[in-house]
Amino acid sequence: MKKRHLDYFSALAEQKWVYPMLFVFSFLESIILPIPLELVLVPLMLHGSKKRTWALAGTALLGFLAGASFGYITAMHMVETLAPWLLPSQQSQQYYQTAVMEMQQQGFWYLFLVGLTPLPTQIAMLAAGSTLFPFGLFLLAMLVTRSVRYFSIAWVMNRWGKSGYQWLSKHQSRAKKLALALLVLVIVYEVVF
Repeated sequence: MKKRHLDYFSALAEQKWVYPMLFVFSFLESIILPIPLELVLVPLMLHGSKKRTWALAGTALLGFLAGASFGYITAMHMVETLAPWLLPSQQSQQYYQTAVMEMQQQGFWYLFLVGLTPLPTQIAMLAAGSTLFPFGLFLLAMLVTRSVRYFSIAWVMNRWGKSGYQWLSKHQSRAKKLALALLVLVIVYEVVF
């Protein structure tokens, strides 16, 4: 990240309103923003106190769960009406149809894998709501996967600080490749067995 970007987050990290701002950003990221929350969360944690790092992870988790719940309920009742706006391209419509098939076949495990990987959760959330997948299981999958993501980052930042940030930055592409490989292995396992 550029130094100017890090300096900006350094000034924000200790502000009282950082929690409501992070909650809203996490809510929006879960339903409409194509920007990964980690781009905001990591610099805030890097410059916040160790005590606040856990609170930032918890706030991000609550915002994500609120947004995911809103998206699920919206899809449950209005996916047909909103589909042209939510899925404007042929590619997004195909991705949605694939997600619906995966929800019907894999259910919880599909949500679990999408939640752990850098794949966008918005389409999976729409598929879960539109297929009437049990809300409790949907929320559990989102809670577990985002807790792992956000609290792992908090742990790394508390444990290693700036060197942890540099490690996360350096190994980000490897982590994405590993998550994608795990997803492929699970899908192959489900198909074969």
